[in-house]
Amino acid sequence: SLYATASHELSLSQTTLPAAGDAYVSGNTSDHLRDAQDVSFKAARNVFWDREHQVFLMVLGAVVLWELLATSLEWAVDESLYEYLDFVDATDRYGKLWIWSYLGTSAGACGIAVLVDQLDCFLGGTVSRLAVHFYGYAALMTLSLLVSVFFPVHVPRKTDRANRTAKALALLCSDGRAILCAITVFLTGAAGSVAHNFLFWQLQDRGSSELYMGLSVAVGLLAEILLYPFKAKLLSAFSSSRIVAVSLSLLAVQLLCYSFLWTVWSVLLIQLLSDFSHGALWWVVNMTGDDIATPGTERSLQALLQDLCHGGGASLGSFAGGFVVKYFGLAVLYRAFCVALVLWLFLFSIVQSKLLRQKRINYSRLLAADSSDMSDSEEENERDWLVKAMKDESFSKSCSQQLGIN
Repeated sequence: SLYATASHELSLSQTTLPAAGDAYVSGNTSDHLRDAQDVSFKAARNVFWDREHQVFLMVLGAVVLWELLATSLEWAVDESLYEYLDFVDATDRYGKLWIWSYLGTSAGACGIAVLVDQLDCFLGGTVSRLAVHFYGYAALMTLSLLVSVFFPVHVPRKTDRANRTAKALALLCSDGRAILCAITVFLTGAAGSVAHNFLFWQLQDRGSSELYMGLSVAVGLLAEILLYPFKAKLLSAFSSSRIVAVSLSLLAVQLLCYSFLWTVWSVLLIQLLSDFSHGALWWVVNMTGDDIATPGTERSLQALLQDLCHGGGASLGSFAGGFVVKYFGLAVLYRAFCVALVLWLFLFSIVQSKLLRQKRINYSRLLAADSSDMSDSEEENERDWLVKAMKDESFSKSCSQQLGIN
C-alpha cells in the first residue's frame, strides 16, 4: 500500500508538473496569440482609418461638386432677381433681402435645435442626433424648392460678366483704399471661420445642448438686423475708418472671449457684438466699393469682396485653424487671430491716415451735374445777352437823343 501510495503521488506529480519543453511550447503559443491579436488590431485599425479617409474624401468631393454647381446657379438667380427688380423699378428692395435671409437662418437654427432636444427620448439606436439636423435642413430645402416655383424670373441683359469682373479686379488692385478694404475683409473672413468651425465643438465640450448652439447663431444675426435702422445715423456721425476700427476691435474681443469661455450661456452675450464686428463693417465695405467702382462694376466689385472674405479668407482660416488646434489647442487659435486683428488694426490706422481720399463720382451723378451746369450756363448766357442788348439799346437811344439835342 505504501508503494501504491507513493506511485499514485508520483503519477499526480507527473501529471500536474509540466515539463520544461511543454512550458516552452506554451510560452511560444501565448506569444503567437499576442502577436496575432496585435496584428488583427492593427489591421482593424487600418481598415477603420481607411474607411474614415474614404468617407472624408467622398464628403469633400460632394461638397466641391456642389459648390461648383451652386456658384453659377446662385449667380444666375441673383442676376435674374436684380434684373426683375430693375425692370419693375424696385432695385431699392434688393438691398434689404438679406434681412429675410437672416430671419430664415435664425428661425431654422433655433427650430431644428429645439426639435432635436425634444426628440431626444424618441431617437432610436440607429438614428443619431446629428442625423436629425441634416434631415431637418433637408426638409427646409424641400420647402424652399416648392416656393422657388413662384420665384419671379426675368431674362437678364446680355452683359460681359468676365469683362466686368476683370475691371473690378483692376480697380481693387489700383486703389489704396480698395487694397486696405480687401485685406480687411480677407482677415475678418479668416477670423470668422475660426468661430464658425470650432465654436460648436467648444460648446459641446462645455456640456452645451443644441439649443444654445442654435441660439448663438440667431442672436448674432438678429443683432445685425436690430442695428440696421441706425445705419444712416452711424455712417453720418462717424467716419468709415472709425467704424472699421471699432468693428475690428470688437471682433478681436469676441475671439478673446471665446478663448476664455467660462459658461455656456455667456456665448449669447458674446454674440451680441456681431452687430458691429460684422454688420457695421460690411456697411463701410459696400460704401467704399460704391465710391471706388466705375459705372457698371458696382455689383461685380461687391461680389469680389464677398468672395474674398467668405471664399479666400474663410478657406485659409479653416486650413490654418485645423493645424493650430491639432498642435496647440483651441484657445491658442482664438488668441492668435485676436493678436493678428489687433496688429492689422494699428497698421490699418497708420496707412489710412496717409492715404488721400479719392472719391469717384458716379456716372449718373456726373450726367446730372453736367446737365444742370449746361442748363445754368445757357440761362446765364441768355440773361447776359438780353442785358447786353438792353444796354446797347439804351445806349443807342441816349446817343440819338444827344445828337438830336445838339
